[in-house]
Amino acid sequence: MGCNDFCLPAVGEWFDNEDGTSRQEEIRLCSRGEAVQLVREPDNPHDRMAVAVISARGVRVGYLARAKAVWIGSKIDRGYDVRAIIDRIKGAHLPDAALGVVMRINMEGADPDLDDQWDGGDAVCGRAL
Repeated sequence: MGCNDFCLPAVGEWFDNEDGTSRQEEIRLCSRGEAVQLVREPDNPHDRMAVAVISARGVRVGYLARAKAVWIGSKIDRGYDVRAIIDRIKGAHLPDAALGVVMRINMEGADPDLDDQWDGGDAVCGRAL
C-alpha cells in the first residue's frame, strides 16, 4: 500500500438506484483493483455533501459515510485529484450475502496500490480483523 493510501468502506450498497439498477448486482461485477470514481452530489436531496461511489461501468454502488464525505468532498470541490480502487468486496465468499465495497483511496493524484500479500480472507486493507 502506498504511504498516502488509506481504506474506507462504502455505505448504502444494499439499496437500488433511482433508475432501478441494482447496486448488489453491480458489485457482483466488480473486481479487486478496479477503479471507482468518487463523485460529489451537491444536489442530492438527502445530503448536499454526498459523495457517490461509481463503478467502472458508470453505476452507483454506494456512498461515502457522511463524516468522510464532508472531508473528501471538500477536497474534490477544491480540485484535489482523488483516486480510488476496490480493495475488496465484503461478503463475496459467503453465499447469498449482502455485498459491500471497501475502497483504497489516494488524494494526491497517484493511483492507489493494492497489497500483494492479501490472501482474500476477512481483512480490511490487508490487516486481519
